[in-house]
Amino acid sequence: MSKIPPMSAVRAFEAAARHLSFTRAAQELGMTQAAVSYQIRLLEDRTGTALFVRLPREVRLTAAGRQLAPKVTEAIDLLGTAFSEIADKTEHHLHISVLPTVVSSWLGSRLASFQAAHPNISIRVHMSTELIDFKRDAIDLVVRSGNGEWPGHDVFPLFPIEYLPVCTPAFLEKHQLKHPADVLKVRRFGNASWWRRWMVETGVEPPASNGTELIFDVQAMDVATTLLDHGIAMAVSTFLIEELRSGKLIRPFNHVVRDGRAYWLVYPQSHRRQKKIQAFREWIIAEAAASNAQLAAAMGE
Repeated sequence: MSKIPPMSAVRAFEAAARHLSFTRAAQELGMTQAAVSYQIRLLEDRTGTALFVRLPREVRLTAAGRQLAPKVTEAIDLLGTAFSEIADKTEHHLHISVLPTVVSSWLGSRLASFQAAHPNISIRVHMSTELIDFKRDAIDLVVRSGNGEWPGHDVFPLFPIEYLPVCTPAFLEKHQLKHPADVLKVRRFGNASWWRRWMVETGVEPPASNGTELIFDVQAMDVATTLLDHGIAMAVSTFLIEELRSGKLIRPFNHVVRDGRAYWLVYPQSHRRQKKIQAFREWIIAEAAASNAQLAAAMGE
């Protein structure tokens, strides 16, 4: 390795040899002509031989320069190819970390459309609720819930966290859920803290214990169990579009808790120029906008 000269000198020589001009080499490399001349002089000192004949208005390669130039060009081309291959592999693989509920209730069924539009990008989905170290975990982007404060990252809101109780028409008729307090008499699925907040906002005294609550931690399971007429679920409205639109689930009460938080697309600012990131960002933001419009229609808003 000690015999390999600095790359800045090698690049200056290769460009000057190809153009037979220090001036055009400087323009290509974004350097001054004096800097190119200095780098080539360093290379000549390193090799112990002149590589150019310097004439008043032109430069010519010496015999040593002519021997070296094609090999240096080939070596630089090989380096460029090697790095391009690595970059291509990286550019064609997208690793995303997403909350389990977002994957099972919303994102998973939509990813096929992204891959159809971008068949050269393969996606690996990591389901996690943990904080991500992008470098350590080799993750390109995440979808997380929060208030959008991730310093040093680009963040884009997808949809707000708004939740409400839902059940089947048959369950509503059977249990005669007419007042918010009636939910205390039936089995409840979903996040316990969401239920408590909804009860407080509707004037219901929350029970001291979970009582009849059953918590799966994944909304898709809450909804699946509710569709079997086993209870009433507290769920994020965005993840209920199809069920509400089809009438499989209904809203026994109108009150919706607006959490003030949202689901966000997040990635380091250093990733923003990657084409795969740009493609996924544009796609998921458009999908989220469509879902927000569909939800408004399903909710009659």
